[in-house]
Amino acid sequence: MEAKLINKIQRVMGYGMTCPLHIVADDGKDYILKTRIKIFDTNDKPFTSSKELFAEIFSYFYLQALNVSCIPNFCLLEVNDETLKLAQKYENSSNERERQVYENLKVSKGLNLGVEFIPNASKSLSQINFTQEFKRLAIHYDARLMNTDRDKENPNILEDSNKKYWLIGFGLALDSLYLFEDLKSKTQMFCANEIYFDKCCFHHYLFNEVERKNIKHLRSKVDKLQLDNIIQSVCKITHLLETQSEEQGYLAQIITKREQSKRIFNAQNLHLQSDKILSTYQKR
Repeated sequence: MEAKLINKIQRVMGYGMTCPLHIVADDGKDYILKTRIKIFDTNDKPFTSSKELFAEIFSYFYLQALNVSCIPNFCLLEVNDETLKLAQKYENSSNERERQVYENLKVSKGLNLGVEFIPNASKSLSQINFTQEFKRLAIHYDARLMNTDRDKENPNILEDSNKKYWLIGFGLALDSLYLFEDLKSKTQMFCANEIYFDKCCFHHYLFNEVERKNIKHLRSKVDKLQLDNIIQSVCKITHLLETQSEEQGYLAQIITKREQSKRIFNAQNLHLQSDKILSTYQKR
């Protein structure tokens, strides 16, 4: 996928923990720019988090491979020195989100995600008009990707002027990013990655357990070679797990297993190997 350059910054979006930006790229189209995040650890030391960007890009690449029609078009956007010049007005802004945007851009040079802007779209807070098929697809995709960031107050579903619904917002996929820790977490008793073969990651999810209980299983899958290529590409873009081929393999295995499982939709079907494991994850 060829990267695009940023020609203009329109505004800082008023929602989203990553402080996304509405920009115009060199192809003349409007995009929502998703970047890395500059945050502080418990010792108040700054560091760059790329996990959210990884989760977003991986989710969009995966859904594109499934030919999903209810996600916006997307691209890779390059952040460079010119981008920082365009955003310099935010450096000393009185608005905290604008200052955060500038800090995020400084640690995001290179490739980032651009999600095509949908004009005249609004956040859909009502489930009344969702078709059963749209619900089915949303539940399946979120369950496979362990996307936890879709609830009644923040559905991350846009409705455009033609009454079409769009799924957005995958920055907290991969089990609220906990999966990054668990890919490396092994003990003599169990392989932590196996928990994710069947684990239901829904807690306060938009569609309740009754709606998910008898859902018709979605058979579409991404073949292994294509999935491996997606993971390798995202690792290269974000520089996460880039040299960790074993962890990349674990992630591919987890997604493949989840494509085949019906247990991932309901919390009572957690695939846990002992009460001790359950207790450990409940404390997290």
